[in-house]
Amino acid sequence: MKKGFTLIELLVVIILIGILTSLAIPRFSKTTNKAMELEAKIMLEQVQKLEEVYYLENKTYSSSLEEIGFEQEETVADSKEGKARYKIKIIHADDNGFIAEAIPVIKGLRKFRVKEKGKVFVYGD
Repeated sequence: MKKGFTLIELLVVIILIGILTSLAIPRFSKTTNKAMELEAKIMLEQVQKLEEVYYLENKTYSSSLEEIGFEQEETVADSKEGKARYKIKIIHADDNGFIAEAIPVIKGLRKFRVKEKGKVFVYGD
């Protein structure tokens, strides 16, 4: 009598691995999206701090990322070397406040905004 696994036993193991994988992938995907969205929050917090420094020096908020000293990293959509998954824009700035937005360049990620108060929040879809 030969020792080993039958074809049926191997198929059952493969099916079980497939079922376990199908349960794990959606959870892993959500965790990955949360990590990528953290990038947007960190960049917007940096913009908010730079805007506050600019305001203290000029008594107005700036509508230019370059003017406040923020350097946008190349996005993954711009080039193969790009690492950023969000494009940052200041959509409004005056003496009373500003609004900056993080726009995803990858599908499935949410948009974020920050105002002069400093709280980053989900915006739009």
